[in-house]
Amino acid sequence: MDRHEWDERYAQREQTFTPEPNRQVVAEVAGLAPGIALDLATGEGRHAVWLASLGWRVVALDYAGVGVRRAAARARAEGHTIAFAQADVYTLHWPPARFDLVLAAFFHPRPSQRGALYRAAAGALRPGGSLLQVSYDKANLTEGTGGPKDPELLLDPPVLARELGGLGLDVVRADTVRLRAPTMDGEEVDVVNAVIHAVRPR
Repeated sequence: MDRHEWDERYAQREQTFTPEPNRQVVAEVAGLAPGIALDLATGEGRHAVWLASLGWRVVALDYAGVGVRRAAARARAEGHTIAFAQADVYTLHWPPARFDLVLAAFFHPRPSQRGALYRAAAGALRPGGSLLQVSYDKANLTEGTGGPKDPELLLDPPVLARELGGLGLDVVRADTVRLRAPTMDGEEVDVVNAVIHAVRPR
């Protein structure tokens, strides 16, 4: 989906995705000391707002303007100061050694896009900083509900772990996680997530 399709999807209903942070993101961030976080593809801002509530200073990006405006409105309503920007992560100028956390939650770059993107993200981490991706696993195509239907967009944790290790990051977790996840309609469905957590050496 391009930015216009995302804008149309967000405009169809008041809230497109559940407002609570993903449980796998919560579990991985739990052991990190708050610092400066970059939330890629923030959507309606659920993770940006949650991080800010924990004391993180947050920069949040998305290329869909409707999503960014909705996220910014939520942050203001809940009393959080977050730097939101409408931007394309693939053309972003990444500041070196700036962030303690780069979060990519349910963001699915193609294999051809990953090399440059993750190299830039790794360079933007401070020593000891974390790159955390929680997205749909390749197994979700046959075992789970929702998510992209293009296999190229689904993640294979061991493959991504090798790619991140090749960039000099220490991979501390690269797992396929099967769980029941809530929907906006109050139901629970089977979901298969990929959880990859890598750290820039100090």
